[in-house]
This record gives sequence, structure tokens and C-alpha cells, in this order.
Amino acid sequence: MHPSALIVTEFRQIGGSRRGLVRLHDKPLIQYVIESIPDEVEELVVSVASESEAEDYRELVEQYMGRFVISSNNPLPQVLHEVLSEGETDRLLVLPCDAPLLTIEFTSMLLDLTKRFNAAVPTSSDGERNFLFSAYRVEEYVRAYGAARYRTSMNEVVGSMRNVIYVNYRALRSLDPRLAFLLRVNSPEDLRRAELLMQRR
Repeated sequence: MHPSALIVTEFRQIGGSRRGLVRLHDKPLIQYVIESIPDEVEELVVSVASESEAEDYRELVEQYMGRFVISSNNPLPQVLHEVLSEGETDRLLVLPCDAPLLTIEFTSMLLDLTKRFNAAVPTSSDGERNFLFSAYRVEEYVRAYGAARYRTSMNEVVGSMRNVIYVNYRALRSLDPRLAFLLRVNSPEDLRRAELLMQRR
């Protein structure tokens, strides 16, 4: 058994381009995310809405020997369950395709926490859980998904899991006071902000 990583791509386009294929410094956003995945991860899975989206990402994903799961725009809990049911993995790291400032230090921390906990989920000070940057033990997630009666809410599924650690953003500031690694590119303005933050590193 070995850890896997799932990159989620089903977000609205930016300027007519697939979110993960928007370029920053002549590199697509999803490539930055792939390069932030710890070396211990042996399987890369990219979730796309359709076969046509898979074709758009195929060259890059195959370069990293990844595979696709076609989500058909199903909710995230169902996509995770499908990935975990198909693979031979014991832990899963989940990341969005549009976070170019992700660091191996952060992603390794999430994955390492699943050696002691069944799930690790960053959480804001007001209690909002950020499931697009998270990690899970497979056996417990599958059990909880069934216990939650295959609900479509990550809050409901993870709420059914035992021994979950919610990592407050305040604790993550020790890795980066700006929490830049959590920045997602949702617009051209976010892209410019990411470029500036990258230059300051």
C-alpha cells in the first residue's frame, strides 16, 4: 500500500482556459501543484469533468505518469470514494489544480498527519473547513462515506469520521505568515497576486 494524490480540476474557466492550464511564468498552474506533491506519493490521479477535459490535460498528466477519473461533475465526496475504491492506496492527499504557491513542506505535513489521524483538514478561525487541501486514511474515509449514507457534503462525510485533526490557519502561519500556499487562482487578479508573491520568495 502507498499514498496517492488527487488533484481536482472541476472549476470554472479563466479567460476561456481550463483552470489548471492557465499559465503563470510559462507553466500551467496544475504543474506547480504536481511539483508540490511529496516524493512518497506513488500515484497521481487527476479528476476531470469529462473525456474532453481529460484530453486537454492528458499530455501533462501522462508526463507525470498520472491517471484520470471522470467525475461527470459529481460532488467531491463521491469522487473521493470512486478514486479510493479503484486504487490500491492507504492514504490520499487532496489538492486543487489552481494553487501555484503550494509547497512540499505543507503537503508533506498534511500527509504525515494521516499517520496519526484519520484525516487532516485545514480550518479557518471561523470554523470553515478547507477540504480542497486535505488528506485522508482510505479505510476510515470509505467507512464514513457509507455511514453518512453517501451524502454529497464533505462536512457530513468527514463529520462521520473518527480521529480527525482540524489544523487551524493560525498554526499554519508558522510555515508562511501570509499563508500564500493556500492561494487559489480564481481570476486574472489572483494570477497577478500569485506572480507577485512568487517573486518575493
